[in-house]
Amino acid sequence: MKIAKKFTHYWFVIASVLSFLAGWGMLAHSLKPVTASQTTTINTAASPSLPPIQAFGAGMGTSSGLNLIAPSTNQSSVGSPRLRTGGS
Repeated sequence: MKIAKKFTHYWFVIASVLSFLAGWGMLAHSLKPVTASQTTTINTAASPSLPPIQAFGAGMGTSSGLNLIAPSTNQSSVGSPRLRTGGS
């Protein structure tokens, strides 16, 4: 049993080191990122311009564009379950 345990420990160490080196080598030899001038020409040609999104009532005469909605306090919490952590 002691020999099997030692073998397993050494196996995990060797597999971890080899996996790390293989991942490092793959990352080092991966393709380099595209330069900024190439991305702008690709992105403008591929995506058409879209109209702005009018979400949450934006553009309804508010000056800041942010519409914060306060939660209503008159709703009962009978139907919603309480948040529980697992505990120990």
